[in-house]
Amino acid sequence: GLKQFSHKLDHRLHPGSTRPRPRGRTLPVAMTSSSELRLAAAGVAGMVLLTGAGVAAAALSRAAGAAAKAPSLWWLLCSAAARLTPGGSARRLPPASQVASQQPPRPAHCPLRPWADPRLDQSLYVRYDPPEDRKTGAIVIVVPGGNYDSCDVNSGEGQPIAQWLVGMGITSVVLRYRLVSQGHYWPAQYEDWLECARQVVEQALAWGCDPTRIGVIGFSAGGHLAGFAANRAQGGLRPALQILVYPSIDTETPRKGGDIEPWYPEQGYPAPDTSCHRLVGSQTPPAFLAGIDGDTLCPPEENTEVYMQVLEQHGVPYKYVTDEEHEHGCGLRKWWSEDCAEWLREQGWALPKVG
Repeated sequence: GLKQFSHKLDHRLHPGSTRPRPRGRTLPVAMTSSSELRLAAAGVAGMVLLTGAGVAAAALSRAAGAAAKAPSLWWLLCSAAARLTPGGSARRLPPASQVASQQPPRPAHCPLRPWADPRLDQSLYVRYDPPEDRKTGAIVIVVPGGNYDSCDVNSGEGQPIAQWLVGMGITSVVLRYRLVSQGHYWPAQYEDWLECARQVVEQALAWGCDPTRIGVIGFSAGGHLAGFAANRAQGGLRPALQILVYPSIDTETPRKGGDIEPWYPEQGYPAPDTSCHRLVGSQTPPAFLAGIDGDTLCPPEENTEVYMQVLEQHGVPYKYVTDEEHEHGCGLRKWWSEDCAEWLREQGWALPKVG
């Protein structure tokens, strides 16, 4: 093997008894002797064969000094080290189809209104699909928070939540809605929800999903939008279940000296009559609620606990969990996600737990 490699190197360096000329605009470089180069290359190849890639790395580093003067040699040295395993056999790269199968399906980006000027309307959704053999057929629309002043897929309440859902076999759709801070007053955000839900319902079958099993998960202000949709959307656009994590239920919260101002409708924010606890009825879907004790933005005693009490009064099934350690905006955390995953399995939406 070393003799063949040395012969190949000699042919590379002296084809027809002439040394290779630099190509392109490479500056002229001094060439070392072929015996010196063959020795360096043979040393690297021998180290790979006899001692393994770890020791060969040291030999490759020592050979670099000589190889730097011959770019063609450097290419041959790297090729020799990369293509040989410590056992001496050629290492085969996996076929492209196998590499692709190891990657999750690429997310699909879909503007809500493709005909609109994207400088004025930046609403869109991004769809995340499980592998075909792991789909449960359920879909959950993810609604990040941000006080209706910010919202994006790359937040901790966007893509990480979608990936968590996909891991349970649930197709997820992250909604980026228009913002009050950019002059899109309420109910623009609810209009974005309705348009997103309409497109999801229409395309669910094409995605290999069930259009009757579409739920929603929302955080903070996104929790208000998710809860509002769960109570006010009509027909097939109403979510089949709702997951609200440290949500803003009451638009007039915080009432007792919190760290943020309540929403004022004259400034474009939702009015008090959109508070989710005022909208609960017999058609309200089952709910998973998560609140944080000590939350100064969405205090649970003014939001999740109030909503829980009204759900109970109307006989709507719910599960409620709380936490004392984390802060508002913490995103995906075990204190709520593990219980929520179990709840989704109980609903028949998530894959069975492994192990």
